[in-house]
Order: sequence, then structure tokens, then C-alpha cells
Amino acid sequence: MMKKILLSIIVLLTLSGPVFGEINVVTSTSDLAYWVNAMGGDLVKVNSIASPNADIHFVEVRPSYMAKIAKANIVFKVGLELDKWMDQLIDGSRNDKLTIIDCSKYIKPLEVPTFKADARYGDIHPRGNPHYWIGPQNVEPILKSILEGLKYVDAENAVFYRSRMDSLISHISIDLENIRPKIQFLKGMEIVYYHDSWPYFNEYTGLIAAGFIEPYPGIPPSPSHVKELTEMIKKRGIKVIAMEPYFDKRIPQKIAEDTGAKVVTLYPSIGGKDKNESYIDWLEGNVNVLLGGLK
Repeated sequence: MMKKILLSIIVLLTLSGPVFGEINVVTSTSDLAYWVNAMGGDLVKVNSIASPNADIHFVEVRPSYMAKIAKANIVFKVGLELDKWMDQLIDGSRNDKLTIIDCSKYIKPLEVPTFKADARYGDIHPRGNPHYWIGPQNVEPILKSILEGLKYVDAENAVFYRSRMDSLISHISIDLENIRPKIQFLKGMEIVYYHDSWPYFNEYTGLIAAGFIEPYPGIPPSPSHVKELTEMIKKRGIKVIAMEPYFDKRIPQKIAEDTGAKVVTLYPSIGGKDKNESYIDWLEGNVNVLLGGLK
């Protein structure tokens, strides 16, 4: 009888995956950590470097981060030159057995410069805008990169990872359909952003970026730029100025006071508002904030 019970337990564990994590994973962002955990389940132990409320362009290179990577089997990074600090951490870890996966592999980048950019144009990324994870259309391309990485370091469980990915895509598709009526209200609406983080979100929702607080990415606004932006907002009746939680609110608030627009906070990463939120919680939360501001 005892043998039958033990055999049943072994079969169950084989179908559901091991109870204890086997693959040590480090991700540059909380978003990638979310998807690796969702796909890997109990087969992975995941650490992410950047806080969900951090400006991912600027993350301090710390020995403690290098120590995490030194113990890792695989690293997942955003790529498109957004998380360049990861390269320093990887070099400092001296982990010569590390597998490195750039999750931008299957992304179709937006806003690829057609000119030779220099410092005058701010933090322009030569391979395109790197904030691709914010657009729901890029969930599947991200998952494809994660699948490739996990299969590479753990080929024995390739079928498990593939089935988890297929299930994730199916569930996310249903969730997106459920909130589509809300998203449709955003189509064609003009808003002003602080930073150019949201083109993939705009592509998916139909929102229009009418302007930016920053004249170029990473460049503080001059008084003349603020004046032009204020006049444009008044003329076009723009209702919302959207910004990330880590930017200074003083200039957006001043523009809002002068124009009647409303400043709202959008969270670019899962876990930014609530550490326990799901992907669809995060997405719908941002949609709700925008709808509230556009009323």
C-alpha cells in the first residue's frame, strides 16, 4: 500500500514539476521576473535587480547584485540598450558559465532613429525604443525568448515550459478580451507624457502622444519648451499629463494648473503599485487611471 502511495506522489510531482527550485535566475526587471516565475513555476528561483518603481535607465551597480549573478544559471535582460548596467554586473560576477538572454530578440522595435543621434537628442536608443514590455502585443515575443532560455539551461523540462507558455498566452488573451471595451475608449485620445516610455502601449490602445514634458528623452524641459507645451495643451484641449512615479511632479503640476489638465501616475512595471498584482491587474490599473483622467 505504501509503495502505491509513494508511486502516486512521484507521478504527481513529475506532472507538476519539482517542488524545489532548480534553476537560479536573475532578471534585470520585475516584469521579466514575473514572466519567468509564471513560466518556470517551481522549477525556477528568480531574483530581479531593478525595483518596479525604479528608473530602469539608471540602476546602481552594487556588489550584492554581482553576487546574485555569480550564483545564477541564466540572466534575462530587456536589451535595446535600456539596461546596459546589467553588462557591468555580469562582468563583475565573473560567472563564466552564465547563459544570457536578451528578451528583445523577437520584438519589432518602434522609433528606430533614421538619423545619427548625438547628445543633443538626449537618451536616444539607436536600436529603437526599449520600453516594449509595456505593450500587451509584446507578451508573446517576450515569452518566446524566456522559453528559449529555460529550454537551453534545462532541456529535460522543455515540454513543461512550453505547456506553461501556451497556457499563459491563452489566459492573457482571454483577460485582454475582457478589458477590451475599456481600452477602446482610449483610442484616438491625445495625452502628454513626461517621458517617451509608452509608444508600444499607444500602439496597442490607439492613444496618441501629443507631446512630452522632456523635449528629448532624459533632457530637462526649458522654460520655452514648457511654455510651448502649455499653449499646445490649451489649444488642443488635452486633459491628461501622464508620468511615471519616479519623476519630479513640479513641472507637470504647474502645467496642469495653467491648463486645467490632470496629472496622473502610470506604472511602467508590474508590482509598481501593488507588489502582489498580476499582469492584468497592472495593465487594467493603468487603463483605469487614464480613463479617470480623461473624463
